[in-house]
Amino acid sequence: MKIYPITVGALQCNNYLIAEGDRAVLIDCSGDGVQILRLARELGVTLDAIILTHGHADHIEAVDSVAAEFSCPVYVHNEDFSFLKRADYNLSTMIYRMPLVVETDAIPFKDGEILRFGALSFEVIHTPGHTLGSVCLRCGDVLFTGDTLFRDSIGAIFPPFGDQQLELDSIRTRLYTIEEDMVCYPGHGEQTTLDHEKKNNEYCRL
Repeated sequence: MKIYPITVGALQCNNYLIAEGDRAVLIDCSGDGVQILRLARELGVTLDAIILTHGHADHIEAVDSVAAEFSCPVYVHNEDFSFLKRADYNLSTMIYRMPLVVETDAIPFKDGEILRFGALSFEVIHTPGHTLGSVCLRCGDVLFTGDTLFRDSIGAIFPPFGDQQLELDSIRTRLYTIEEDMVCYPGHGEQTTLDHEKKNNEYCRL
């Protein structure tokens, strides 16, 4: 398994192309899709799925173009399913001063599901707080934390659905209870580890 970060979009979101042989899965889908498609072509991989960590506009804006290119399914937690169709939920009007909706039909998933694509599998860990349907995705010995947990920080809270106490509870009860240390790939900023955050994150250290 190889992980290729793609940092794109006005808010510099981290998307991750996870490749195994000539197949790949994309976590989050930001920007205009051009860099994502270019990298996939350079690697010679076929995209089997797009998995969204949550439904905010800066993480979903290229879904339609990338999904159409590969005719691949899109997955999102059922609590954020409506974000894809509602600009007032996904904050696109606030972020971009114009509404954004995803036309591609998405497939909802729930906490604890294992999403399998060839040799790759992702365990869904529901971590509400940043949004109602925010998730982290465990793949082998790494964790994709979306906008739940950053290096030395946490995801910002936006109305009407953000709840910082719920976010902190999610981190402590769903992530910090994972027995082994894991490398974490966040939705913004540089990678970190669970042990580093437990010891150093002023918001949620133990």
